[in-house]
Amino acid sequence: MAFSVIYLYHNVKMTILLTGGTGKTGLPTARRLHSTGHSVLLACRSGKAPEPFRSVIFNWFDSTTFENPFKADNTIDRVYLICPNTFQDTLELMKPFIELAISKGVKRFVLLSSTVMVRGSPHAGRVHEYIEDRGVDWAVVRPTWFMGLCTPFEI
Repeated sequence: MAFSVIYLYHNVKMTILLTGGTGKTGLPTARRLHSTGHSVLLACRSGKAPEPFRSVIFNWFDSTTFENPFKADNTIDRVYLICPNTFQDTLELMKPFIELAISKGVKRFVLLSSTVMVRGSPHAGRVHEYIEDRGVDWAVVRPTWFMGLCTPFEI
């Protein structure tokens, strides 16, 4: 039996922000959340998303876009983080956004990672360590642990 919890604070439906919201994991996640009644906002470089989703322009390499989600929706309390694909220090790119999100009331982060990216390792591992140390609710999703259990049509 599957169920979903929809967060309500003072009769306000809270929103989940999905970075990389139109990508390989972001859009299927958005569809699943939407089908269970969650409010979602997709953040992507183009700022365009398929119906019925709302979206904003967001780019890890352009910090001027970091405020866009919070301007579009002031009820964001959870964020799905997809690390930028870069050889740069991922944490240094993501840290300002994570701090902004916390200051705007985000209480939970879910980080997409992989089996080889353990806490503290380069790339997503440092981001994992940082959000855990910040004292917010967090989870790390490692699809390599379950990717053989479903097809794209089951997501």
